[in-house]
Amino acid sequence: MEPIVDLAPGAEHEPLAVTLAEAVRDGLGDPGRRRAFERLRGAVGVVIDDAATALTLRFDFGRLTVHEGLVGVPTVTLRGPRAELEGLTRLVLVPSGVPDVTSRGGWRGLRRVARVLWARKLVIYGLFAHPRFVLRLLHVLSGEAVFDAGDREG
Repeated sequence: MEPIVDLAPGAEHEPLAVTLAEAVRDGLGDPGRRRAFERLRGAVGVVIDDAATALTLRFDFGRLTVHEGLVGVPTVTLRGPRAELEGLTRLVLVPSGVPDVTSRGGWRGLRRVARVLWARKLVIYGLFAHPRFVLRLLHVLSGEAVFDAGDREG
């Protein structure tokens, strides 16, 4: 069965919803990310503080539907400013789904995420209750699919 990534009606107007859906679609060419995607089942609430809006990412074993607003009870909730949430798509992970600290970009991305988690700018509710789910989610969202011009290393 081919993986499916859909935007529910209304979600196509939210830039972060489009960004996250594209990051997932772009990463499905990688066998490790595709395997993690096919194993995900649950809902992820995404609360964007600076835009006063929310999204729900509903994973169902190879299918992702991105909804506008919070739908149901999420397994995990990500909360923070749009820039920090988009930063999750710039993490560089090795095939096992853990951060790649051997590359300069991977170390920089991990430090940035750790810094914003420590400062509580980005909060992951359910991280300790569902660590495997969060690792798979980060693996599916990770990669170099989304970059701002200033974030590229050369």
